[in-house]
Amino acid sequence: MRHWFWILLITLGLSAQEARIQILGTTDMHGHVMAEDTFSLQPANQGWAKITTLIRQQRALNPNTILIDSGDTIQGEPVNYVRNVLRRDLPEPSVAVMNALGYAAMAVGNHDYDFGMEVLREAEKQAKFPFLSANTVDAKGKPGFPTHTFVTVAGIRVALVGFTTPGVPSMTEPGNYAGLSFRDIVASAKVLIPHLRDKEKADVVVVLMHSGLGAVNGREGDENAALRLADEVPGIDAIFSGHTHQALQVEHKGVPILQAQCWGRALAVAELSLRQEKGHWRVVASSERLLKPDDQTAIDPEVLGLTADLRTVTDRYLDTAATNLLVDLDSRWARMEDTPLMQLIHQVQRQATGAQLSAAASPGPKLFIPKGPTSVRQFYALSPYESQVAKIRINGDQLKRYLEHGARHYTRSWEPELYNRDVPFYNYDMVDGVSYALDLGQPVGDRIRNLSYQGQPVKPDQTFTLAITTYRLRGGGGYMAAIGFTGAPELITKASQRNLLFEYVLSRPTLNPTPTNTWRTVPFLDRERVLSLAR
Repeated sequence: MRHWFWILLITLGLSAQEARIQILGTTDMHGHVMAEDTFSLQPANQGWAKITTLIRQQRALNPNTILIDSGDTIQGEPVNYVRNVLRRDLPEPSVAVMNALGYAAMAVGNHDYDFGMEVLREAEKQAKFPFLSANTVDAKGKPGFPTHTFVTVAGIRVALVGFTTPGVPSMTEPGNYAGLSFRDIVASAKVLIPHLRDKEKADVVVVLMHSGLGAVNGREGDENAALRLADEVPGIDAIFSGHTHQALQVEHKGVPILQAQCWGRALAVAELSLRQEKGHWRVVASSERLLKPDDQTAIDPEVLGLTADLRTVTDRYLDTAATNLLVDLDSRWARMEDTPLMQLIHQVQRQATGAQLSAAASPGPKLFIPKGPTSVRQFYALSPYESQVAKIRINGDQLKRYLEHGARHYTRSWEPELYNRDVPFYNYDMVDGVSYALDLGQPVGDRIRNLSYQGQPVKPDQTFTLAITTYRLRGGGGYMAAIGFTGAPELITKASQRNLLFEYVLSRPTLNPTPTNTWRTVPFLDRERVLSLAR
């Protein structure tokens, strides 16, 4: 009898020295609430309404669960614009949902700054969890946000450390982050992580970062730095990344790196098995996976209730009648030929700035507005971000370099992959107001042919005014660096590109943007091939 008694005591003692905790991560929700596309109203397996159901299911499997988010949370959807600009009396929708779910922390993302510091601080105040960013500092070098927070679960002291991509200045207006600067993530972590381990006695260190995978051999100040962080900074047990909108599940030097897909299209799950040795817990094993909502995933009723008032106001705004379109606006062909859709964007930018030329990227690979009566909802999809429009002055040599930089978007015409995946569609600008050909048989840097303005060849020292988004002006896509532009803009519109578009469209009972057909690819691209490769 005593023999079995001692076996029972030993067994209980061993079990008390082991634990299993679960960490659930979301990222880049961009205000997506409903399980549908906001602009087409077609069903979609995404948004807080569905991802919340997965969160509840996973937490029921293990009550020792920590919820975290990697940023870009309070900007993106029309509900964010309506709430942050028009109805500040209503709760921030994502924060309200996260409060209800019991989130432990959120890393600040670059787009969380898009409505300015007052709105960001307001959302931070509403949150029952901290907004973290260990590499964001004020003018005196003091933290702009809490660097970390501690959560105790199953008796285990877990440090949650937040980071923000240092690329914020190239992605929003300077006034939106006034007084703050963004240090290198890895350099900041090399100071903080050992402190958390040695001085604050963290059992587990989990990083939530608004920064993508990047490269092991990346450089200081890189926009995406998760791999370099895992490579250079010991003492991290798991990294939850964000920013690039990808679904990621990799491991480097034994550190799992997870990134939930954007808009609530996936939930990142990490399970950590721990053992207590000499009074200290350590991770002995981990398992990771991404869970995706599907057609059978139920809609969470609490999410609907928390966001009902704001969604009602937003739908009323989006359903405002716009204009009668006399031609389809189809983005599928925008990267291979001049289209009515791109002409509309160019017309808006040139009218708003008075510039001779306009540069713009396609708003997406698969957007479509059919001719006939339209609403604000349809046009909102063409410009969902908060960028303004700027006018800069460049010369002919810079103009050619601008076009050559954009032409990197294509591979050679005969290659199986038409598009260079390192240059996404939103970083491929087309220029209106000049004529040119893009020869896809030539190497990168030597593709622009027959560049002319008003029927005359463009001279290297000839000057032009060019309308671009402030995303480009601040460095987005690398265009300003590529052309060596370091000057100041001659003008920046007060209104966003989207509101300029609305002003243009709503002031016209009918709309018929007509392509000028002043640029083309060589050879002409087959539409079926373009459609099959759309992404």
